[in-house]
Amino acid sequence: MISLHQLTKVYGQGPDAVTVLDKLDIEVQAGEILAVVGPSGAGKSTLAQCINLLERPTSGQVIVNGEELSGLPESKLRVARRRIGTVFQSASLLSRKTVAENIALPLEYLGVTKAETNSRVNELIERVGLSHRANHYPFELSGGQRQRVGIARALALRPSVLLSDEATSGLDPETTRSVVQLLRELRDDLNLAVVFITHEMDTVLQVADSAARLDHGRIIEQGRLVDLLTNHESALGRALQPNLNPSAPLPGTRSWVVTYDSRDVPADWLQRVSSELGEPAALLAATIQSIDGVSTGNATVGVSNENDAIVKDAFARHGLRASLPNVSRESISISSVQNSAQKEAALWA
Repeated sequence: MISLHQLTKVYGQGPDAVTVLDKLDIEVQAGEILAVVGPSGAGKSTLAQCINLLERPTSGQVIVNGEELSGLPESKLRVARRRIGTVFQSASLLSRKTVAENIALPLEYLGVTKAETNSRVNELIERVGLSHRANHYPFELSGGQRQRVGIARALALRPSVLLSDEATSGLDPETTRSVVQLLRELRDDLNLAVVFITHEMDTVLQVADSAARLDHGRIIEQGRLVDLLTNHESALGRALQPNLNPSAPLPGTRSWVVTYDSRDVPADWLQRVSSELGEPAALLAATIQSIDGVSTGNATVGVSNENDAIVKDAFARHGLRASLPNVSRESISISSVQNSAQKEAALWA
């Protein structure tokens, strides 16, 4: 597991000091994926660098499996840092090295024997599904395959924590789904604590168990994904709801945006609401998913009844929140983070 306690990062001194991270408290258990989202300038890049200790926090603690790492002397920090594997937006592969050679780099930095290195590399290549690409060079790989190599390399030193820093940014939807599925499988198989930093809200729904929103260096909101999605008062929960492209309502009806506001929404809620209103409510669009065995999501429904209170009450009796679509969905835009192979190499040294 990894725990951040009162993590603070300040650049500069005196009146020119800028607090980029302000007393963050985050905990990710082994076998859990926490997604961190937030607007551009929120401090996500600095957070990533403080988690893998490429930047030392000004104050606070980074604790991995019960050991506080941020206060260690440099000689011990180099060893401790290996417990945290990092996957960057750019896989940062060396162009003149093959897939196998790129994955072997952290092991070679440590002087691991060739036999042990080959065994570990073969194991990782098979785990990420690239056995048939072991001797290929980065230019011969797709974007998703390059990220799989980056993931394998991040796991080379057997870390207990995996930091994914915009690792799916720029990938097409299908490739993103395959990379996310791989991360979930690795989380389960290796019992990893995963911190997943992203600007892709749809990806959060695919990968995360919990989520946190970072803004102006502070954690504004965090919680289990299912709790956020079933809490209409949660700004992060609303932002995570998928966008819908509903059909136009029939003449004489109005469109209502309906969100799951409870863990106990019946599967036949549309029929029940129709019965209570005395009219067939028309389903214009819907995205429903199951998270931790709980149905969550939103829908657009056409209703002719003009009494807003009656309509809202009919939905509310079944754990649904209904509103007229006069406010657009909140979006959280996230800037991408650029990284280099030299920067990643500092994590292994």
